[in-house]
Amino acid sequence: MDVASTVAYFYPRLLPLHDVDVDAVDLPVALRCTAEKVREDGVYLLENGIHMFMWIGMAVDPDFLQNVFAQPVAVRIDIDKTALLELNTPISRRVRDIVARVRAERQRCMRLTLVRQGDKMELVFRQFLVEDRHGEASPSYVDFLCHLHKEIRNLLS
Repeated sequence: MDVASTVAYFYPRLLPLHDVDVDAVDLPVALRCTAEKVREDGVYLLENGIHMFMWIGMAVDPDFLQNVFAQPVAVRIDIDKTALLELNTPISRRVRDIVARVRAERQRCMRLTLVRQGDKMELVFRQFLVEDRHGEASPSYVDFLCHLHKEIRNLLS
């Protein structure tokens, strides 16, 4: 695994898709990898260098859903699909372009898994939100970094 893929594996990239500019050429600005940034009216692409997840909130704008998934409500989207529909709409082309560009950055082709808010796969998706605490014994990302900083300072003094 190269350095960029290793970084993505330990700190996945979270990209908002629901408010992208269809005329933009760059990838959307990545969000901090925490549940605080994931809203139920949003659609997000999370990639960790090995796998991609597209999380779909239950309150996403029906026009966005219709133009990207050909369904007006999240509950009707077929989450068993591993590829996006090739619809002839600007937002569909833009979302597919973002997925293709993220894949092109990696040495391996990452499988896409659609994850609907509230479904069983959401638990897997949330495990990759590395800034969040996962259980009582697990520190948050910030707590871990503070501990690491303290240990380094102790070693240097």
